[in-house]
Amino acid sequence: MSKDSKPNSAFNAAANSKVHHARLEDITQFTPEKINHLRRGGIRNGAGRTNAEMQQMLNKVPSSQSAGVDGQSAAKSVKQYLSEKDASHIKSHNRGGSGHSDNIKLENKSINRARGDRNMTRQEQRNLNFTAQFENLTGAIKAGFLAAPKGAVIGAVTTAPFSMLRNGLRVARGEISAQEAAKETAKETGIGAGVGAATAFTVTTVATACPPIAIALAAISPALWIAGGAGLTYEFFKILGDQRKEVKAYYESMTEQELEYLSQVEAELIYEHEKTMSVLDEQQQVTDVIVNRPRESGVQGALQRYMESRQIYHSLQNTSDQSKSLKYSRQNLLSPMTE
Repeated sequence: MSKDSKPNSAFNAAANSKVHHARLEDITQFTPEKINHLRRGGIRNGAGRTNAEMQQMLNKVPSSQSAGVDGQSAAKSVKQYLSEKDASHIKSHNRGGSGHSDNIKLENKSINRARGDRNMTRQEQRNLNFTAQFENLTGAIKAGFLAAPKGAVIGAVTTAPFSMLRNGLRVARGEISAQEAAKETAKETGIGAGVGAATAFTVTTVATACPPIAIALAAISPALWIAGGAGLTYEFFKILGDQRKEVKAYYESMTEQELEYLSQVEAELIYEHEKTMSVLDEQQQVTDVIVNRPRESGVQGALQRYMESRQIYHSLQNTSDQSKSLKYSRQNLLSPMTE
């Protein structure tokens, strides 16, 4: 997998991770029936809470339980969470406790009603705080798991085209087979999907559990889109640039091989030519010595001339077929003399 594909998958998956925490206007618009829960929850008599106090009540909902991908889904999450909760008084209303948000904790209906009019103990308060933190954590993890498949798809889509292009060019260059290219592409696409899923899970989980992170994510999302797009553009041109370099190196290598081959052929031709010329020179020397000697008449002169030619031949260490010819001639010539 290209080292550029992993950050591209991560950037694109992060840019597509959307986390929105519910606001009062979202509750008013999408789940207006729950506005009264925030306005009058825990208040027996008198006017309801102001918008600022209602926002404080909304903030008591664990962050992950008031989150969604947009205002509508976030408002529905709040509605679902509050459907099983009461606005419980830390100091009982019957014992002088106020309906101010500082004296209120969100608690399961059955537990709150079983307490009656007694005050909430410190242990019960700690238990509620722990429960809220646990609900925040589990809700954030759940949101992360829900976002992971989308991140995997984004990571795979980000990686696959470039992996196919890169490995296709490798097949064209003869570096790998088509089957190997298919396996490598599938492997790289799987890694890209894993990177996208992990990024989406991590970013969504953290942003869901921590509203400031969600706000920061929304602020930098355009930059992440730009970074992801720029990364894809860079990777595309880098693949083409690498292809040009590989092709250039290939042809330069071929040229060097061809030149080396031609040099070897030329050296062999020169060697064979010199060898042939050397043999011809030796043969010419033998011919000159044998032919240009004085000739004497008669059989005795011919025999003497033959013996001298034979000695000259052996002195030059010539083992060509001429040797056989001379030997055959000697047998033919010497037989009559013996008789």
